[in-house]
Parts: sequence; C-alpha cells; structure tokens
Amino acid sequence: MGRLDRYIFSTAAVAFLGVVVVLAGMIWATQALRQLDLVTSQGQTILAFIAITSLTMPTLVLVIAPAALFIATAYTLLKLNGDSEIVVMAAAGMGPWRLLRPLILLAILVSLFCSSLAVHVVPASLTSFREQVTKVRADVVSFVAQPGRFVNLTQGLVFHVRERSANGVMRGIFINDAREKEVSTYLADRGQIVESKAGIFLVLENGSIHRRGGDLWKTEATPQPTPEEARAAARAKLAAQNTGGQAAKASEPAAPAAAAPAAGDQKQGRSDSKAANSSVVEFQRYAFDLSSLAPDNKGVDIKPMERPLTYVMNPPPEDMYVRFFPGRYREELHKRLSAGLYPMAFFAIAAAALAQPRTTRQSRGAALTAIIPAMGLVQIGNFAIAGQLKANAAAVPLIYALPVVTVIICAMVLQGWIRLAPPAALTAFIDSIRARFSRRAAA
Repeated sequence: MGRLDRYIFSTAAVAFLGVVVVLAGMIWATQALRQLDLVTSQGQTILAFIAITSLTMPTLVLVIAPAALFIATAYTLLKLNGDSEIVVMAAAGMGPWRLLRPLILLAILVSLFCSSLAVHVVPASLTSFREQVTKVRADVVSFVAQPGRFVNLTQGLVFHVRERSANGVMRGIFINDAREKEVSTYLADRGQIVESKAGIFLVLENGSIHRRGGDLWKTEATPQPTPEEARAAARAKLAAQNTGGQAAKASEPAAPAAAAPAAGDQKQGRSDSKAANSSVVEFQRYAFDLSSLAPDNKGVDIKPMERPLTYVMNPPPEDMYVRFFPGRYREELHKRLSAGLYPMAFFAIAAAALAQPRTTRQSRGAALTAIIPAMGLVQIGNFAIAGQLKANAAAVPLIYALPVVTVIICAMVLQGWIRLAPPAALTAFIDSIRARFSRRAAA
C-alpha cells in the first residue's frame, strides 16, 4: 500500500471509527437506562451495571457499522473533492477505481467484521447478557441486604434490615409476609443468609413471629347456632358434668343462657375471633426460606437470535419456535448470512455518486442529496424483505439479491455504462433559485 493509499485509507478508517464510537455511545446510553434497576433496586455496583449493559454493544455496532461506512466514505470523497485532490488525481491519469482501492479494502474489512458479529459475536453476547441479568435478579443476597430500605421482595413480602456488617451478619431484621391468608411478621435481632443444597435460607436469631388473620379473621361475622342447637348443646354439656337425673333437671334453665346473641353483639364476637386467631411465637433460631424468590432458569425462552449458528441451521423439532413459529429460524439464519453484504452496498452507493471529479459545489450537493434517499431505500428494502422471511420462504433470495444488485448498478455507474442525472425540470428549478439568490446578494 503506497503513501496515497495509506492517506486515503487512514482518513476513511478514522472517520468510520469516530462515527461508530459516537453513535454506539449515544444509543448505548439510551438503552442502558432500561437496566438502571440493576443499580437502584438490585443493589449492584456501577461497574457491574456497565459490564452487563456493555454486552449489548456488539448488537449496536452491527446495526451502526453499514451506515458508519457510508458516512465515512462520503466524508472522505467529499474532503478529497473539496480540496481538489480528486481533480488532480484525475488529471494525472488516475481513474476512479484506482482512487477507490483503499476504500474498497476498508469496505471489505467492515463487511467481514459485520459477518463475524452477526454469525458469532452477537448471539454469544446476547446469551451472556441474558445469563448475567438472570444471575443478578437471582442474587437474593444483594437484593435483600440493603440496609435502611423497605424492599418488596415479591407481592406481599416486605423486608427491612437496619444494618449489615462486613461479614454478612444483618441486624434489626423485619419481615412482613402477607402472601397467604395468615399474615406473619418476623422480628429478629440478627440473621444471616445461608446457601445450601436444600436452597437459600435466612437464618434468624433471637426473635419472634407474630401471626394473625386466617379464615376466621376474614369472616364478616361469626356463625351463630339456632336456639334448638344451643339447647341441645347445653343439655349435652350438662349431661357430661352431672349424672343422668341431674343433667335432665338442669337442662331447662340452661336454655335461655345459650340462646343466640343479639345482632349488636356480632361485632364483639368478630373481635374475639381476631384475638383468638392471633399468636406470638418466640424463637432462638429460625430458618426463613428464600429459595422461592430466586428465578427458575428452567423453561427460559431462548430466542433464535441468542442461538449459535449450528443450532439455527438445524434446530431440534421439540424447540418451541420450530413448533409454533417455524419461520423464525429461517429469518434469523438468512439475516446473519446476509449481514456482510449490506456494508458493501452502502459503500458502493457513496462511491458511485462521489468518486468522480467535480469542480462545482452545486454538483457535489446534488450528488450528496441523491445518495441519502438511495441508502434509505436499500435499508427499507432490507427491513421489508427480512420481515417477509418469517412467513414466506420465497423471499430468501431477495435478501441476498438486493445488496448484490445495488453493488452491480453502482459499479456500472462508476464504469460509465450508466449515467444518472437529475431531471431537467429539477435542474432548471434549482438554477433559477440559485440565480435569484445571487441577484439579491449582488443588490
């Protein structure tokens, strides 16, 4: 590679890297806010937050790289044309293909880079991202042990700890468990989380359990016996305490005392039920089970984009997406295999419009105005065809044909076999506006 090639290649490569870094950083900052609860609610450090969210960077780079190559190519050719360097090269006998040789090398490298990202790096990074997020959300220790905060571990379960020492011992523990009809409140002086084969337990020491509620607590009023049932119960009770004759004799006076209470006494009866349905149990050691709070990794929905290429090419019949969404793996496979072609298509569009020597600012502006819609049409076509891959297998050749046909047409334009020019009416309209502004400026 000569000095001129190194100059053009370095200019385009620096522009490409700059665009990738800036755009990827901006998009990453917006996407990372979705995972901010890793720091705020899961008790993770900012370093863990950055490490986990950075696993999405390969996906962002894969999306940005083709557009970044397009911008870098357009910037380099506009810079060379603006400094009249392309005109000098053309006057020295250098054709557009010789000028584009270092840029073609950069486009090939970017295409190989995008292919590697799509085939191997992005699926692996997405898998690691899912595993790390699941691991963080399953980290009950860091989630529970947040001193001074009332943490909702799950619906109906509130946890609070006053302080936590460096060795993991927590003090001033409060747990309110209202997941069942019976509400239990746990108070303990200290405790520590212990992991074993049986599960994850919070071992509490020197505390008490306050239980209240249940079915009796939920009832509106305590059911009352009928007068006949009350008299029969009284007779049976007296018969058990006295001998036969005495029980029969005492049965009649007891009937009025056992009669149903008045309607105004039902509230008092309900209050008594509450008191009878409450209890306090003191303990020295108690193991509170936290295993149910950890997410179960069994049956996790692993998307096709997270699968390796070998799996996507030949998924097993029992896979959920094969059974219910058979087109998802076809879409994922051909999107990965065609990812390296679109950077070449975007590069070809910019090169075909800007590699020719131009001497006026107007021609450069018209060319730049034309290539942006062309790039947008190719990108829209890529999205449209990719959306059809899921439902229609006939769209598979189109996702490869679109970038290839674009490159061929741009090569024919560079060779001079096809000449693209704006319509005469549009050119006349632009010239009239330009002349009007020139007259006003002269006046």
